[in-house]
Amino acid sequence: LFGLYLEQYLPGRPNIVYRNFAAGGGKIRAANYLALQAKADGSTLMQTDSSVVLPSNVRRKVSKYDPRKFIPIGGFNAGGSVVFARKGTSARLTKAGKPIIVGAISGSRSWQAMAVWGKEYLGWNLRWIPGYKGTRSLMKALRQGEIDMMATASSKRIDRLLKDGVIELIAQEGVGGSGKFMARGSYPNVPVFPKLLKEKNIPQIGWDGYDSWIGPSQVDKWLTLPPKTPKAHVDAYRAAFKNVTSDKKFIKLLKKQFSKDTVIMSGEEIAAVIDRVQGVSDKAIAF
Repeated sequence: LFGLYLEQYLPGRPNIVYRNFAAGGGKIRAANYLALQAKADGSTLMQTDSSVVLPSNVRRKVSKYDPRKFIPIGGFNAGGSVVFARKGTSARLTKAGKPIIVGAISGSRSWQAMAVWGKEYLGWNLRWIPGYKGTRSLMKALRQGEIDMMATASSKRIDRLLKDGVIELIAQEGVGGSGKFMARGSYPNVPVFPKLLKEKNIPQIGWDGYDSWIGPSQVDKWLTLPPKTPKAHVDAYRAAFKNVTSDKKFIKLLKKQFSKDTVIMSGEEIAAVIDRVQGVSDKAIAF
């Protein structure tokens, strides 16, 4: 969607060609490609998500990039992930016995920090099954009763499940960051997870560890140029991003297709989040 409008606002109205780096480490491969192989001449732009910024991913041997050297042009935050459970299963959440089954794609998705810290500090009775191919696979598994819990930031998907009477909402990541997480406009009565944690008086290392995992989700979906891209190209892309996100037709489609709670972030704002998150200590990540 963004690419269709970007073509209209970039100087010269270039055609955009899409190359997909498939799941199973594809985002890290894409980041490696952008850092090591892509020409810094404005001809290559990467759209990615929070997993590329996750400190534990950045420190992996397969990661050959430093996200602080990328040059973001802007991005979109869907409003923060919401954790939900199949209707009729939440009563087991804090009771001994059969655990709630949490479906996951991998072990590093940002929303999973809520489930991990929920188990550790809120007494959530959980068991994980990772390895699903994507959110669609998880949604199908949830509807079939194969799993009990998952999360997404997509209000479209959440509202469809609510309308069909499949789920009940448990907690939300919140928006805002920097210790000031607030509820999404669409889900004002769903508990904000950091506020639940504050009631448990967890140690500072617990907070730092949580932030190292959930913090990158603030950038959500973002677009970036390779390191060392000339300023003229950066300025052109950032100006085009500003024009796209000022286009009323684009905003209408964005809120319909992505999230009605979408927050638009500038390249400078994304760069600031990346710098802050990458400054997390090794001790916090180990925790």
